[in-house]
Order: sequence, then C-alpha cells, then structure tokens
Amino acid sequence: MRNYEITSILREGNVEETKSAVKDLLSKYSFTIQNEEDWGSKKLWHPIGQDENGHFILFKCTGNPTDVSKVEHEFKLNVNVLKALVIKANG
Repeated sequence: MRNYEITSILREGNVEETKSAVKDLLSKYSFTIQNEEDWGSKKLWHPIGQDENGHFILFKCTGNPTDVSKVEHEFKLNVNVLKALVIKANG
C-alpha cells in the first residue's frame, strides 16, 4: 500500500452527490481515505468545457499502486468530475 493525494475538481451544482460517488469509487478499489480537505468553490484559470467554476477537494489516502490507473480511468468516465490528479505522497 502506498500513500496518495488525489485532488479533484467537481462540477458545481451536485457536489455532495459527486463527492459521495468519488468516495464509493475509492472504496471499490480498496483505497482507504485518511483525510479529506474541502477547498470550496473557485473560479478556474481556464474554463473546462462550459464550466468556469469548480469545487476543489483533496483526498489523502492509501491504496494499491496497480489500481491507480483504474481509478484515474473511472474519474474520466464521471461527467461531474472535471479534473482529477493522483500523485504519490511521501510518508
């Protein structure tokens, strides 16, 4: 198991529903969320499609390195996740 930080930008409007879907996705691949930081809504530097604002959330979690690509792929399939970045964290 490795430590990861997952920063996601969620579409405005149904943030709680999308946040729940992201948590379900992480638990589906046996990622354990240790900390969650809600950074709130912010104006995007560049629009993503038609969206000019996004809701930023940081998840600190542990998971299996072989499942990271699967998680990233499923983020792309969810239309309410505008962007997601998964990075390996120290510690």
